[in-house]
Amino acid sequence: MLRLTIHAGLLAERNDANHVAVLDIAYQKRAALADYLVALSLRHQGELEPAVVANYPRWSGSLWDLCARGLTRVLYKSDLPPPIARVDRRCAYATKLCATIQRIGADERGVQLASAEIVQPGRIRGQYQAVFQEDILGTRKAEFTYGCKFLNPADLVLRAICFALFGDGQLGKRPKLVLPASTVIEGKEVFDIEGLEEPARTGFIRHRASVAPLAKPEPLPLAQDYVDFLMRG
Repeated sequence: MLRLTIHAGLLAERNDANHVAVLDIAYQKRAALADYLVALSLRHQGELEPAVVANYPRWSGSLWDLCARGLTRVLYKSDLPPPIARVDRRCAYATKLCATIQRIGADERGVQLASAEIVQPGRIRGQYQAVFQEDILGTRKAEFTYGCKFLNPADLVLRAICFALFGDGQLGKRPKLVLPASTVIEGKEVFDIEGLEEPARTGFIRHRASVAPLAKPEPLPLAQDYVDFLMRG
């Protein structure tokens, strides 16, 4: 399971007292095009009705993209959020927010995979800077304006993700499923691992090392190994 946690404050200031929202993302159907059950809990509001992100390609896009689609499904019961309201000097605002994405194991221990900070650097309401860090895909940054009458930190994080990934406050197209081009060599269907796009390439290498830690890395692995990775990795 993945867990997105949003805090009021910067990453170094995180504690149980300042978390404002938690989004849990779990498999409803584990497949190459997976279905995810998403549940959002907001401080002072409680848990919202769960929703489903359907037919989302595994190991093919940013974790932040998946979180943004999960937030959209829970908050708006739609695949797209509504347009951002016009920002004015009376809008509600946050001076600083942060977020982390963790992989939660069966023992409820978390491994951090990504983090973000969103700050209002000056005195002008609704003008933000955001920095997103991710294990495999690295760093993305965005500067944007956002404001509404009542501040929902989950929606602010959603819009910041959209600006960082797509350049505006709306979701773009979902990632396409990363599938390697295969060929038959000596009767075996194989593919060139260097032809894989990220995050699939690094994910596949790590998965193969976890299931066969003593095996010698193979530059032309079996195509079936990639299918197994998509289904189980």
